[in-house]
Amino acid sequence: MKKQYLLLYMFSFFSLIINSQVTPNSNRFDIENYIAVNNKGEYSPYTVHGFYENASSVSKAKIFILPILSLDLKKIKFIDKNGNETYQGNENVRTIIIPVSADLSLPNESQKAAIAAAINRNTSIQAFQPQLAKNLAGQPLVNPIVNTNPALYGQIMTMANNYEMNAIIPQQNLINEYNTKYEASIISLAELEIIIEAGGSVIYSKRIPGTTLFTGGRFNNIAVEYPDQYVKNLIANGNGQILFSYKFRDSKKSSINAHLDTTRMIDQFLSDAYKSSVSQSSSGWSFLGLGSSRKSLKTSFDQQVNQQYTDNTISNTTIEMYDADDKMIESFENAFFPELSEKQAIQNHIAAAEKAGQEGNKPLQDLHLKYAEMLENNNPNLTPNIEAAVAALGKKDYVGFIANGVRWGDNKGKSSNSYRSVLNSSEMASMTQNWNQTKIISVQHAVNQPVTTLEEVKFKASLGLIDGIPFQSTLGIYNGYGISPQNINGIILGPVTAGGALQQNNIMPGTLITRIGSYNVFSGQTVRNALSNYNPGDRIYITQLLPPGPNPNIYQEQRVEVTLGAYPEIR
Repeated sequence: MKKQYLLLYMFSFFSLIINSQVTPNSNRFDIENYIAVNNKGEYSPYTVHGFYENASSVSKAKIFILPILSLDLKKIKFIDKNGNETYQGNENVRTIIIPVSADLSLPNESQKAAIAAAINRNTSIQAFQPQLAKNLAGQPLVNPIVNTNPALYGQIMTMANNYEMNAIIPQQNLINEYNTKYEASIISLAELEIIIEAGGSVIYSKRIPGTTLFTGGRFNNIAVEYPDQYVKNLIANGNGQILFSYKFRDSKKSSINAHLDTTRMIDQFLSDAYKSSVSQSSSGWSFLGLGSSRKSLKTSFDQQVNQQYTDNTISNTTIEMYDADDKMIESFENAFFPELSEKQAIQNHIAAAEKAGQEGNKPLQDLHLKYAEMLENNNPNLTPNIEAAVAALGKKDYVGFIANGVRWGDNKGKSSNSYRSVLNSSEMASMTQNWNQTKIISVQHAVNQPVTTLEEVKFKASLGLIDGIPFQSTLGIYNGYGISPQNINGIILGPVTAGGALQQNNIMPGTLITRIGSYNVFSGQTVRNALSNYNPGDRIYITQLLPPGPNPNIYQEQRVEVTLGAYPEIR
C-alpha cells in the first residue's frame, strides 16, 4: 500500500540520548530525502536538519540534530460529535486526529554518510550503496570457473574495483570522517510551536514549552477541531501547510563580557531625551524626569549586546530575544548615574552656573540657575525655557548642563526627591576602562521548518547485480542425453552485492545466465528491462549455464528459483 509521511522535528522525550544545546558559531545543515538503510535493515527516506561545529584537530566537533517526528497520513482518524470514529466525507466530523510517532535515534552508519556529505558541501550522495559480496579473504566473490580464464577474471575484478572506487570508498570515507571528527546529540528545545495552515488560514496552533518536555511531558496527537470539508480534504491529502518552529538556546550558559561603549550609550541616551523634549514641547520638569530612562537604556544595551553577539549567530536562524534585565541596568545606572541628594544637585547647578558665567555662556548660566531655583522650591510647574536654552547649546554644553544634577524618573515609583548625576566625559572614559559586567544572555534562536509531504520510497526489483559482460558464442549444451552445439546469447554476471538475491542463492560472479524469469537477457540493459516486469519479493527463475562435469567446454542449463530483492528508485 502506498503511504505518505510528513516528517516533523521535535524534542526527544523518550530517548536515553543526552540532549544538548547548540553552541554559538554552529553551521546549519539540511538533508532532504536521502535514501538510507534504517535500523531494521530496510531502505527508507532520511530527512533531517541540524547544526554542526567546525571540525577541530584537537577534539571532536559536535553535531546537533533536530529530532524527527513522523505522521502517517493513512492513519488519520476522523471523530464525530459523539466521539465515534467515522469517515472523511462525514459532514459531522468534529475532530481530525493526526497520530504522531517519533524517531529519536542518533544516525546509523548509512545516515552518517549523508550528514558528512552535507557538512562537506563538496560531496553529494543520494542513497546508501550496498557493499560487495566478498570471500573470507576480503576479495570479491567469483565463480571458481572464472579462475581458469584470466581475461574474464580481470574484467570482473575491474568492475568490482570501479564500483568500490566510485561508490563504496567515497561513502566509507564519509562515514570515517563522521566517526573521527564529530559527535552527535539531539537538540534540547526551549519550546516547540506547531502551526497548521489551510487555505491561508491558521487552523491549528500549539506551543509546547521545554519544561513540559524536559520533565517527561507527553506529546499528544495533533487534534484539529471542527474542520470544514475543505480543511478535511487538505489535511487528509497531505496538502495542508504544517510549520514547526524549533526554539533553542545557544548554550546552557551563553555569557557575554559586556564591555559597553558607555560614552556613546550615554550620549545617545541624552540625545534621545533632548529630541523628545523638543518634539513634545514638554515641561522642564517632565524632561528632567526622563521617565523613559530604563526603556532607553534597555534599548541601548540590547543594541550593543546585539552588535557584540553578531559573530555568535547561527546560520539560517532567527534571534528571538535578548534580556538586558533591570538588574543589569540598575548596576549601570549606579555606576554612571550616581545618586545625589537634593542639596548636592542644587549646589552642582549653582557651581555650573558660575562656570558658565566665567566662560561667557549666558544661556547656559541662566538655565542652571533656573534649575537650581526649581529644585530648591521643589516646584514641578516652574518651567525654564528648555527648548530655547538647550537649542542654543552645543552638545558638550548640553551634556555639561544635564551632568550637574537632575531629578531622575526610573519608572519604579521612587520618591520624587530622587536625584542622579551624569558623569562628565573624562569620568565616563575612565569608567569605560574599569567597568564591565559578565552577563548571562538568553539568546534564543528559532528555526522555522515547513513540513513537506513525502511519498514512501519507491522500490524496483533487484538481483544485487552491479554489472555484467555480454556473451555470444557457440557452446556444447548437454541435454541429459547428448551434447549439441548451440548459439548462446547471455550475460556473464559481474560483481554482486552482499545480501542481494544472487548472493543469497549462491549465484556468483562469472556465472553465465540466459534468462530472468521468462525474459531473455544478453546485456546490462536487457537485465534491467527484464527486472522492470517484476516487483520486489516476486519469486522467479534464473536460467544459468554451468558445466555439469570437469569438462569446461560442456554446459548444462539449470533453473534456480530466487526471491527478488529491492533497491530504491533514485530520481
